[in-house]
Amino acid sequence: MRSILVLNSKGGCGKTTISVNIASFFANWGVQVALADFDKQHSSTDWLRARPKEYPHIFSVAAWQDDYHIPEQADYVVMDTPAGIDEELMQQLIRQANIILIPILPSPLDIRAAGRLIHDIMQQYSSLPHKPRIGIIANRVRRQTRIYNALKHFVAKLDIDFVVSLRDTQNYVATTDKGISLFELPNWKKQKDIDSWCQLINWINYNKIFETPKLESTAEN
Repeated sequence: MRSILVLNSKGGCGKTTISVNIASFFANWGVQVALADFDKQHSSTDWLRARPKEYPHIFSVAAWQDDYHIPEQADYVVMDTPAGIDEELMQQLIRQANIILIPILPSPLDIRAAGRLIHDIMQQYSSLPHKPRIGIIANRVRRQTRIYNALKHFVAKLDIDFVVSLRDTQNYVATTDKGISLFELPNWKKQKDIDSWCQLINWINYNKIFETPKLESTAEN
């Protein structure tokens, strides 16, 4: 089982949106995936409850509860974390993770908050028995802006992979409300975003367990 931790103590950076879309990508790819919701607001769980039954199954894990259980048959578990995550839980999840993804919005406040988070992660990193891969996702990006260039400059100074930039689009808003994902939209709606998501998934699957998938909509085009 591979565990993917989506982490940022800053609220509003898109952790849940990224988590549910990663989970949906793998589900549409035909592998078993669990979505572990550590947020007491239950946003990921609410997304799964709204998910139509005809779409590929994703295991729901109420991880905000102490007695949560990850299904043994899951090939991947995506861990969606809360804003203001406490240090003890963060340390616990970092120890469990194979992949740590840090979504950052291109704004001065988010960049500064991410700097503090990355400092905290790296303090723990050297003592970990395994070394999870850490990657940064620039989220809700408008490329031709000064603040996006400032975010790229910030990441360039770090010894961490800048994995991908995800554009600012209403596709995520429209799909999340329905319990579906970008990958379950008609091809003409998602075509501008597929290359970015393939780039992200290929980074996650660095050991090439699977070939790069063909992303076809499970909805009618």
